[in-house]
Amino acid sequence: MPPKKLVLKLLRSDASSRMKISLYGTLIFNAAYAALQLGMGLWHRSFWFISLSLYYVSLAVMRFFLLRHTNRYRPGEYIERELRKFRACGIVFLIMNFALSIMVFFMVYWNRTFIHHEITTIALASYTFTAFTLAIVNAVKHRKNESPVYLASRAITLTAACVSMLTLESTMLTTFGKETLSLTERRIFLGTSGGVILAFIISMAIYMIAGGTRSLKRFKADKE
Repeated sequence: MPPKKLVLKLLRSDASSRMKISLYGTLIFNAAYAALQLGMGLWHRSFWFISLSLYYVSLAVMRFFLLRHTNRYRPGEYIERELRKFRACGIVFLIMNFALSIMVFFMVYWNRTFIHHEITTIALASYTFTAFTLAIVNAVKHRKNESPVYLASRAITLTAACVSMLTLESTMLTTFGKETLSLTERRIFLGTSGGVILAFIISMAIYMIAGGTRSLKRFKADKE
């Protein structure tokens, strides 16, 4: 069998390898977007973009710890550790969501947005739609994979996609809607979508914390 086909066959049969490749890909993708936000923050001297960069760096750090676990152990080998990491990610989401809510308020109340160059806008749109596509594909393709580490990774992917959608909406409204929409209308659009995204992340974080805690209690009870 040719080496290429052999590798593909191994990947199809090895859930651990597929998970590692997915985590590596999203980690690199996430870090690149964080670097783009940091570059725009330094260029525009913008607190908003620098804050977003730090947000994506935090997501990348979470992915790194999940990846380190998958490099050491196979999925399900140490389920208790996976559940603790799953719950820890939920706690971090709650903390980060508080910071994100401040950033959304800053963006909506003071209308701190920028008209970007076409290349920058295309880059933001490309990342956003790619992130959403990856999140949907991974959720459907690996829906039967119930590893807590992989579920946490999917939650990170969804969060990154939602936040990037908010950034893209802000960019689009400023770039293309400034002449057709009033400041109040732009604030309503951004405030509504920002509120929905914040509520979604909070709900997901609470689910991860509560679900992780229940599963840990059940796991300990079964051991006893």
